[in-house]
Amino acid sequence: MCLLSQKDVVVSWKPSSEYGGNMYRGEGIIEDTPENIIPFMYLPEHRMHWDKALKSYTLLERIDEDTAICHTVTHSYGMGLISSRDFVDLVRVKRYEGGIVTTNCKYCCRVIILKSITIFFSSTVT
Repeated sequence: MCLLSQKDVVVSWKPSSEYGGNMYRGEGIIEDTPENIIPFMYLPEHRMHWDKALKSYTLLERIDEDTAICHTVTHSYGMGLISSRDFVDLVRVKRYEGGIVTTNCKYCCRVIILKSITIFFSSTVT
């Protein structure tokens, strides 16, 4: 089911200051409450239906109502030229006055497991 048409979505990019690639940002408006949208984005029973890039998505631990640790495995691409990737993400939902909800945190971490090498990334969101 298409929730937004292309005219309602803006995708932008800029070079990353942290690595030799680009960072992408997608923006759009979904007319619903954050309480309905956030579970759709992050709970395994919903995420696997809409995110076709995923081979698997597992909620490893719910720390509290707004914090969870998730394990994501992507499909391989390009006839195996790009291998499958494993990610362990700390997902933090932050609520502000006025009904604004974000899914970032001041210190977010992502662990990328490539074969037998583990690389840790952390970023500060301002």
